[in-house]
Amino acid sequence: MEESNHPLAEETITCENCNNVNSSNLKFCSKCSFPINGTDEDKNKFKIKISGNKFLMAEAEKKPKTAKTIILVLAGFVFLMGLYQGLVNDDLATMIVNLCISLLYLILAAWSNKNPFGAILTAFIIYITMNVVNAFFEPTSLFQGIFMKIFFIGAFIKGIRSAKDAQGHLQELEKLGAASIEND
Repeated sequence: MEESNHPLAEETITCENCNNVNSSNLKFCSKCSFPINGTDEDKNKFKIKISGNKFLMAEAEKKPKTAKTIILVLAGFVFLMGLYQGLVNDDLATMIVNLCISLLYLILAAWSNKNPFGAILTAFIIYITMNVVNAFFEPTSLFQGIFMKIFFIGAFIKGIRSAKDAQGHLQELEKLGAASIEND
């Protein structure tokens, strides 16, 4: 009796979404859940879902970039106010504090490239804290520049929401293995 040196190899199928090698008896890819043995309609629905998420991700990324601009504008505004306080009002302590806060905003703007949600949220907390502290020492400062304060708060809230949305869409795309799908 002759034994075969080639045991029966299990048939496999490569996922067209993430290139993961799967057993041919699976209906969905074990890595990205692509319907490897599904109908063409199932496969198209999956690809449409990923394309829709990519579109939403692109839209959601625009607003954190706007918020980064807001952080930069705020850094410039605080810097100029610090110079004004130091040079015109001869208030060296306020000038130094404002210059440090401006530097902190610049650091947060740079960090927003890697973590927009964390950077925008931190900048917002610093902005609110700075205004509360100013109002504690000088209550009339709460109403000075109220429209500018409302503008910055609104911009930060939109930026925080968008950064959170973008983060959620990115996690969804990673779960679906969308990075391997070419632009259709």
